[in-house]
Amino acid sequence: MDKKFFKELVNNLEQSQEKKDTSYFEYFKSISTLSVALIGLLIGLKASPIPNQEAKVAFLITIILIGLCILFSLATRFYEITSYKKAVDVRKQHILKYIENPSENNLQIDNLNKHWLYKFCEIATFVCLLLSILSLISYVYFLEF
Repeated sequence: MDKKFFKELVNNLEQSQEKKDTSYFEYFKSISTLSVALIGLLIGLKASPIPNQEAKVAFLITIILIGLCILFSLATRFYEITSYKKAVDVRKQHILKYIENPSENNLQIDNLNKHWLYKFCEIATFVCLLLSILSLISYVYFLEF
């Protein structure tokens, strides 16, 4: 295989991974921002006083779920820092291996696996967001009917 062509393939792979990571973290950034705005809006515009017990419970559950959504999305965004730190460590190891034996270690590929906690936070973000929307709908239902 031609080294120039191979280098181009590796560069394209790195660019693709960088774009994927950027869009992934921007997506969770927008979820965090929208959730914070929604919680502020809900608290600012809530009915005063809330007329019945079911609506009060639904409102409380909505606020709790949106708060959890914010927390989990921020934890998922923290993975960005962790993954960059892991990437730096892996690249350092590649350099050290290459220095030890350049002929054997001229191609080094590693996969940065996501910790189970970050996978859980990612899923929990969507679950809490979905449940908060359903809870908000029930709040409006109990408030109006």
